[in-house]
Amino acid sequence: MILFLFESVHAVISADKHCHAAGIHCTIIPVPRSITSQCGICIEADPDREKRIAAILKEQEISYSLCKDYVKRGSFEKLV
Repeated sequence: MILFLFESVHAVISADKHCHAAGIHCTIIPVPRSITSQCGICIEADPDREKRIAAILKEQEISYSLCKDYVKRGSFEKLV
């Protein structure tokens, strides 16, 4: 799984809305404790959706950070 991190709750909600409108499944989740995030929630998606989500965020001018080095095993764990 990959995580899209945002600076505000508004940005997360907007990104989620635009992704779902485009037919892209993603989920809003709490940011894992080992990651710093200003708003506390992020979008989780399958890695194969990264480019499509990134394109939507760029088109909508929603800034984000991408976290690829985490895996979900009941809870998120950082990969070494």
